[in-house]
Amino acid sequence: MGPNAFHRMLLAGMIAAAAMTSPAFAQADEAEALRAQHLAGEQSDGFLGVPNGVTPPAEARARIDQINIRRRAYYTDLAAKRAASVSEVGGATACMLFRTKVDVGDWYREESGAWRQRAAGEAVKLPSFCG
Repeated sequence: MGPNAFHRMLLAGMIAAAAMTSPAFAQADEAEALRAQHLAGEQSDGFLGVPNGVTPPAEARARIDQINIRRRAYYTDLAAKRAASVSEVGGATACMLFRTKVDVGDWYREESGAWRQRAAGEAVKLPSFCG
């Protein structure tokens, strides 16, 4: 592993650890409830999305939007503090979310853009940048 790859992995770990303990994720129960109801899924960019073929009620759509607004604000703040981009912070957070929060039956959006619903006994396919 070259120095650049090591630096990216170290940065991603620091960003993900900070992101998962942030006030933006204090509302994690909201995202968990939306995932459990199969109305939203985690995406490889660190934001919640609506899987193809799913039409959430207006109040659920509003909750998804609010969660993403809070996440973007936090990612922007953390990116400035860590000399990283918002997409790096979001991606590092996605790696952590995919590893720890996508349960059996939950939707998640792969790096390719395809939506998958996690099946029993199936591992979540991590984005290539997760390391």
